[in-house]
Amino acid sequence: MSTAFAGFLANRREAILQVLLIVGSLAALTVTANQFLWRADLTENNRYTLASHEIARDLDDPVTVTAYFSGNLPSRFGQTKQEFRALLQEFRAAADGNVEFTFVNPDENDDTAREARQAGVRPITIDVRKRNKMTQKRAFLGAVFQYQGDRKVIPLVEPESALEYTIANTLRSLTQETKAVLGVLQGHGEPKLNAIPQLRDVLKDRYEIKELSSVKSAGVPSDVDVLLIARPEKTLSSQTALAVDQYVMRGGRVVFALNRAQAQPRTNRAQTQTTGLEPLLDTYGLPIQPNLVRDRSATAVRIRQQRGGFSTVNRVRYPYIPKISSFSSHPISSGLDQAVFRFVSSLDTTDVDTSSADLTVLARSSSQSATASLPTGISPQQEWTISDFSGSSYPIAGLLEGTFSSPFAGNDSLSVERTESAETKMVVVGDGDFLVNGSGDRKQRLPSGNINLVANSIDYLADDTGLMALRTQRVTSRPLMQLKPTTKTILKYLNVLLPIFIVVGYGLVRYRRNRTRRQRWKDEGVPA
Repeated sequence: MSTAFAGFLANRREAILQVLLIVGSLAALTVTANQFLWRADLTENNRYTLASHEIARDLDDPVTVTAYFSGNLPSRFGQTKQEFRALLQEFRAAADGNVEFTFVNPDENDDTAREARQAGVRPITIDVRKRNKMTQKRAFLGAVFQYQGDRKVIPLVEPESALEYTIANTLRSLTQETKAVLGVLQGHGEPKLNAIPQLRDVLKDRYEIKELSSVKSAGVPSDVDVLLIARPEKTLSSQTALAVDQYVMRGGRVVFALNRAQAQPRTNRAQTQTTGLEPLLDTYGLPIQPNLVRDRSATAVRIRQQRGGFSTVNRVRYPYIPKISSFSSHPISSGLDQAVFRFVSSLDTTDVDTSSADLTVLARSSSQSATASLPTGISPQQEWTISDFSGSSYPIAGLLEGTFSSPFAGNDSLSVERTESAETKMVVVGDGDFLVNGSGDRKQRLPSGNINLVANSIDYLADDTGLMALRTQRVTSRPLMQLKPTTKTILKYLNVLLPIFIVVGYGLVRYRRNRTRRQRWKDEGVPA
């Protein structure tokens, strides 16, 4: 055998060995990868990073999930189905196999469709664009969770919603042995539970919600973990205010969502409103000012206008219904996107006793806002100028944590048991309508930010913070920045004129350079 041939065999054996090593390494890597789940979440708010491992790890028995999703869904709904499946896989891994799920297509036959309906999942109608033609399709997007004989139904998995919160909240409600008690004050014009259905539906699985209408005589029950006082329209008596105060003195937690402005749309006027709770908030250190906040970042409303003998309905921005997007990084408000308030008043943050209490401003108006003292006009047809928003950012929701004094200390006409509170917390919001859907013809759907703000506040006061971060984990809305009129004008002319100046400037530079070059060639005797 020649030396060259021997060298060829040796190189061939080395090549085969290298190929075998590569194949073996890939096989080992594949087996190893199958044993471990890893992925990178590149979304800004970590939308796909599971934050509820504790809930999954605490499962004692298997949870069975039957997901009813139609096939051939449009991309928006198909993405929701894929995300729901991916999150269930994450929960199964975190629960060490105690979460099992199956996906069923109810469109396959009538039996599966009947099974989905009987389980509580109803089809919805969605629009489908196909070949430049819009059609409608019936689609199922729901799931049923079963655990130890109990079951919870998610009738609709909404696209672009906080899906991890939806799953985690369902698991928590199935496995929670005892519920915290949420007391909702009644008897002074406050909204009934049927007027706050969005908030009620968010909280009902994890809270026992009680309407309290006899606190004047009996006081706030001791088993109430959080007291919600929302939009009283009548002035509370001193006995009722004392009952609320003594609840706080015992360490009770309260959400105060109060109106200091009474809007009268028919007369286009707003008057000062008294709730009877002003002495409490004044003493605690976070009173609501008798004013109205107006903001350039506002909601558009429909108004009827007369023009040339014709009546038209136009949409105009109404500064007294501001869109709030400035939130603190506190767990209550972190991750909130946007909330809408109606005739909101600002908070006075200068009276907080920092030696005994800590203040966190949860929400503020934009930097282009101002306040109007009451009474004031509130006509939506008013012409606004930039000078009407020359104020600054105003606090409209705040959290107080610490110990507080009773405003009834030294009052001989009332029986005051406690004058100094235990360590406690309270949330104060300068608007009582932001959580109310209303009823009848006036019922409206509220932005998710409104409900998340009050629900997170209740969770935080109840020391149930496990789901707060998940509730706001959704696709982030990015509204356009509000600019001053002068800035808009400058940018408009820059967009028009700057490209022209650049082209003309580039032409002048080219012209001068070519002329200089030709002159140099002429001086050197080189023909152009």
